[in-house]
Amino acid sequence: MTQKDADARAAALGLSAWVTQVIAVGRKSRIVDLYCVGFASIEVPLAEAESWEEAFEKVSHIIR
Repeated sequence: MTQKDADARAAALGLSAWVTQVIAVGRKSRIVDLYCVGFASIEVPLAEAESWEEAFEKVSHIIR
């Protein structure tokens, strides 16, 4: 799923979709992209995941 697809799908739900980067700390620290779905204007994600599919699956469970 592309960013454009995620934006359209989130907008249909009255939400926003965005990507943020976080640092995963462990034996080998690394930068990870987190795909967020929620309220971007107030920086409140309802779901975060390592792919759009996972993020939208989590959101679907919340809004049911």
